[in-house]
Amino acid sequence: MQNKIALDYLLEGFIDDSLVDQCQGITVNAIVQDNRKARNGDLFIAHQGYNTHGLLYAQDAVAKGVSVVLWDGELERGSEILDSISNKVLCIHCKDLKDKVGLIASRYYEQPSLSLNVIGVTGTDGKTSIAHFLAQCLDAYDVHCGVLGTLGNGFINDLHPTGLTTVDALLVQKTLADIQQAGARHVVMEVSSHGLDQGRVNGVAFTTAVLSNMALDHLDYHGTADHYAAAKRRLFYTPGLGSAVINLDDAFGRELAKEVREHVCVWGYSLEKDVTAYRDCADYFVNAQEIKPFERGCHLSVSTPRGEGRFDIPLLGRFNVSNALAVLSTLLLSQISFEKAVNSLSAIHSVDGRVEIIAEDDKPVVVVDYAHTEQGLSAVCRSMRDHFKGRVWCVFGCGGDRDNSKRPMMAKVAEAFADKIIVTTDNPRHEDPQSIIDEVLTGFSSLDKVEAILDRRQAIDIAISNAQPGDVVLLAGKGHETSQIVGDVHIAFDDRRVAREFLAARERGVLA
Repeated sequence: MQNKIALDYLLEGFIDDSLVDQCQGITVNAIVQDNRKARNGDLFIAHQGYNTHGLLYAQDAVAKGVSVVLWDGELERGSEILDSISNKVLCIHCKDLKDKVGLIASRYYEQPSLSLNVIGVTGTDGKTSIAHFLAQCLDAYDVHCGVLGTLGNGFINDLHPTGLTTVDALLVQKTLADIQQAGARHVVMEVSSHGLDQGRVNGVAFTTAVLSNMALDHLDYHGTADHYAAAKRRLFYTPGLGSAVINLDDAFGRELAKEVREHVCVWGYSLEKDVTAYRDCADYFVNAQEIKPFERGCHLSVSTPRGEGRFDIPLLGRFNVSNALAVLSTLLLSQISFEKAVNSLSAIHSVDGRVEIIAEDDKPVVVVDYAHTEQGLSAVCRSMRDHFKGRVWCVFGCGGDRDNSKRPMMAKVAEAFADKIIVTTDNPRHEDPQSIIDEVLTGFSSLDKVEAILDRRQAIDIAISNAQPGDVVLLAGKGHETSQIVGDVHIAFDDRRVAREFLAARERGVLA
């Protein structure tokens, strides 16, 4: 990546015209927001973040050699800090800086998204699955697809974990540039409500926006359901967006589709055989004519504007059929033929920690899933009923320092579909694990089939050791995660690894 870029070019149009003259003749080596990464000749960005203001770290950044500080926002010590550094470096005020960081970074990295087909996927549940299924299908036809999301950034077989669904605006643009330079033609990006609200994807030229569904989540951050929905909506009003793929089985999706049809082409997808009732929601429809679950997947018959056909997908659950229809819609509007799209969908594989099956002969089947919302848990529990004939065991908990209103609601859906339920610890963070479990327990109408076990490892042990061949044990909530967050400490813990350990012990006769 280039080392030097003219500051006036970088900031023109983003700052007052009177300040642009001060930038002439100055070049910067890089853009940084983290003072720990600051180097000689860099541009340091300082605005109000979620927890703290960047100006608090400006003096350290200047000491490390940054040549320009771009700032905005109110800070009690702001004037004092600016006074202390303004005689050493150029300090420039930029109104609404938080919303402009992505645009500035896009300019620095030569606007990489303009030469890519960038597909943004948002929604409460299903983002990761849709993104990875799309990348698998696009890669199948040598179009090399990049991925940014929960499991990491990069390419489908070479992902670099970040710990965030949507990384900060600077890293988004750098990653897009790296992917573009590596020869990719497509990028699929999971776009979180936090990322949209905080402007992390500003400056990304999305070609297509996809909505999986909408349920209550992240109210600890957004405050209200309306604010959460408003954040999701932003993706569909991205300047230059060409098309939208929207789940019409979702009430919010139907409302959104009617809104955005005024400015983009809408492809609506549905599990309903008859989509007549949705005719005012979309320009094109992709829908299931028939769904038949079997133990390791689903037989599908679909109708699309580009053809009709029958095929199998090796995935469990109607929600994964819905995800597959979202993928099919996006492939078709990305100029992949119907035949190629269907063939690639037939060959997809499950995503790490998303309805991931661990199965061995003459033992209960274990399914690991990331479901951590009422809607997500309901969908995956229901799918266990559809695909397996034995008893359904459900082991789940709820995360700490997150929206606690969903805790009793998750209990209700587990009670509706599971035969045996063990409520345990998820990621307690700074909350008392037992208190979280107690809140979950208030949602059950009866505790007859419910057991509360604080230790997650012990909970998994009990479920696997007591389940019978033909039963299915659902481990919900943590999915791909490889640690448990207790306080600020990440303790190694992987549901999949623990499950395999207890299945192996059962084989040796160690377990009853």
